[in-house]
Amino acid sequence: MILTYSQFMACSKDKLEDFDLLGNNPVQVIAEGGGKDLVKTNDYVQIPLKVKLSNPASKTFDVELQLNTDTVTKLIESGALKDVVTLPNQAFSFPNVVKFQYGSDTTSFVLTISRTEIERIYGKKFALSYKLINPGKGNQLGNPNSIIVTFDSKSLLTPTDIHYLSIINSPASIILASKHTNYNTTPSGIEIPLGVSLASFPSKWFYVEIRGTTDSIPNWISKNVLPVNTVGMKENEYTLPSRIQVQGNKSSADFSISVPWDIIAKNKDKFLALTVYLKDPTLHVINPQKNYTTILIDCANVVEFDVTKEAVLTVNRDNNGGPNAGEGSLKFVDDLTSTKFLQSAFTGDLQCTLTFTRTLKIGAYTLTSGNDAIERDPKSWFLEGSLDGTNWVVIDTRTNESFPNRIQTRRFNVQKPGSYKFYRLNITENVGSSLFQCSEWRMIEFL
Repeated sequence: MILTYSQFMACSKDKLEDFDLLGNNPVQVIAEGGGKDLVKTNDYVQIPLKVKLSNPASKTFDVELQLNTDTVTKLIESGALKDVVTLPNQAFSFPNVVKFQYGSDTTSFVLTISRTEIERIYGKKFALSYKLINPGKGNQLGNPNSIIVTFDSKSLLTPTDIHYLSIINSPASIILASKHTNYNTTPSGIEIPLGVSLASFPSKWFYVEIRGTTDSIPNWISKNVLPVNTVGMKENEYTLPSRIQVQGNKSSADFSISVPWDIIAKNKDKFLALTVYLKDPTLHVINPQKNYTTILIDCANVVEFDVTKEAVLTVNRDNNGGPNAGEGSLKFVDDLTSTKFLQSAFTGDLQCTLTFTRTLKIGAYTLTSGNDAIERDPKSWFLEGSLDGTNWVVIDTRTNESFPNRIQTRRFNVQKPGSYKFYRLNITENVGSSLFQCSEWRMIEFL
């Protein structure tokens, strides 16, 4: 564990600090390495070290300990200390004083070293220097009064001990977003779920930076790793958190990359690519083999189209003023959330039918709540599809849904999508009012 107890700082007698002797039998205090009983936690490694006396103490007394990092740095720079590195001062902690009891000739203290700092230089040796000052009750410093202790990080931790941070999703590989796989759809675009994992449970929270790059994209295209019609995404074409927090009681954290529909539509005949990687965790270390993943979006098989305007809407019960009234049924599909469809004397039997001129596959739809009374919002409904307008198949069912906010758009992915010419929305329940209202109904085609 501890490689050497070097005497680089051994002081000659004429350099020792002298003290007036108080009482009989003064002793010399000598710095000494020692201790093999490691204590390892998620945050630190603790190592016992010793301080020795030239003779048993005739009185109980204290001696101070002081970190001496500058000495190690200078010895490394001069070449006197080779094949070691230094750790920052904040990596170490130990008591300010140690106490010798009457009759004892040794005492020990616990050196605490940040586990993260050891992980960051794993495979290397590092050195620590401390010195003894101000021994009490007339005792004096012995030779050496300062010592350099060299540690081998591989003796303090094993490879399986390292708390590596990794990308959860396809590390060092490619995530293909295509045909409703590896992404979620929202009204504004797609979200590709990602995450980081820690090879242990952290005892306290920490941050890790998230970055995106396209530097490797041209090289991967030339090596046929990516399709020739792949383009790297620009920073203004996606949204990615700059850092995420891993909670102290969890070993993973989720995040996602968002890409708007207009970016996907603009590149509908191409693939979009971005490499996402981890950087600079405040605790622990990043696994260099699993710190990145590449997102590849197959735009031709991701792009969606709002086809509502292609259809003709009819309802079985309309606004009292008819479909063209200020709150008539045509306001339900006018692509304006500032208007709404209001139907009075609602009894749970409202049917709204869209008739298209062609057969098409509706993969999702959105509903937007009205501008006032939440009691009028739709709560339960089912969506049907038909090829002839006579024979219907239920393709989506919703119960106890809610719209907490006014003029709130919610997206619903069709549970059993198929290709149909007629689509019918059956509103069976609202929140409790005798009036039904909804600002907008949009239908989304999947290719």
